Amino acid sequence: MSKTQSFYQSILQNSTLVVKVSGKICDHQQSIENVIRDIKQLLSTITKLKVVLVFGFGRQLDNYMKNVHQTEPQKINGRRITSKDDIEAAKKISGQILIDIFSLSSRYNIRNFPIPISKKDFIAAKKREVVDGVDYGQVGDVISVDALEIQKLFKEHDMIIMPSLVLDKNTSDVLNVNADTIATELAVNLSASKLIFISDVPYIKDLNGDRISSVDENVAKKLFDEKIISDGMIIKVENSLKALDQGVQKIHIISGEIENALLTELETEEGIGTVFQKQSLDY
Repeated sequence: MSKTQSFYQSILQNSTLVVKVSGKICDHQQSIENVIRDIKQLLSTITKLKVVLVFGFGRQLDNYMKNVHQTEPQKINGRRITSKDDIEAAKKISGQILIDIFSLSSRYNIRNFPIPISKKDFIAAKKREVVDGVDYGQVGDVISVDALEIQKLFKEHDMIIMPSLVLDKNTSDVLNVNADTIATELAVNLSASKLIFISDVPYIKDLNGDRISSVDENVAKKLFDEKIISDGMIIKVENSLKALDQGVQKIHIISGEIENALLTELETEEGIGTVFQKQSLDY
């Protein structure tokens, strides 16, 4: 182990990582195995590290609805309008992904706890009201997170696997909550040291297509103004800034398609993706 690796690993001792994995990564066996293998390596080398893995299923739901119901997804600023048919499909799809990740994690001997749907004493949510004339359907907004209840699971498990489906606090209906938002709320409430978004996007690019390795609030505003950030990336950046503002030390955007991307990002000075951090922070 290099001195650099040892330094970064010592920083992560006794901490919690919240890792959000996109549906595109979950849909590709080699990519999701890249992620799980890296998590296993981190758990094996870092004392008392805990991980919450939140997975999305947008790609799979889009394909299912097109193939089975012949309907195109409706999204506003990267946020899905969710019908009852969408929810029924989401329950099937997220259950399959959960089983696949649980099986893969078990193969790597990770002590993991799969949560098929977030119950009300973990994450409280309510159905989103009509916003600017838009009815988002079965979409939920997080009201609160009970960090103590979630942390109880860490007494016997090193990783919690969680979908972005949540029970409505009042009706117990199943709601679809944006997975980036779920991960952000968990990171804030669990006082995570890092929030990591893993998708097929390796980093944020500037107007020339070059990697932007570090972003603070001022840089983010400029990226919005220049329309560099758009579509699904809007939610990631908004959530990254919110997490920073509420105490998460660093937020990382990396690609799960690159082997050892998570290890390279967390254990080297140069990293491999884009990191969001307060201007005053060195690390």
